[in-house]
Amino acid sequence: MNLTPKTEEELKTIFTASCVESAANAVGCSSKVMYQRMQRVGLIEKYIWKYYDTLHTQSRDYVTEDILEALSNWEKKQEIQSEK
Repeated sequence: MNLTPKTEEELKTIFTASCVESAANAVGCSSKVMYQRMQRVGLIEKYIWKYYDTLHTQSRDYVTEDILEALSNWEKKQEIQSEK
């Protein structure tokens, strides 16, 4: 078992991966498609990473719902058709 402390970047990356997977599972698409959707609107850098300190303290269900709502809003704002 590796007990080496993780850097903040590693922790954010792990958290982001879990957010992508959880959101994908919630809407029934692949993690790859969800990641592409999030990247297309800048959600990972401008939301998940930016607000990591707050988001990672919330429940998985709350974070998943929050991210999906933000993704939907950002896609609408940018007039991007979501895909599954």
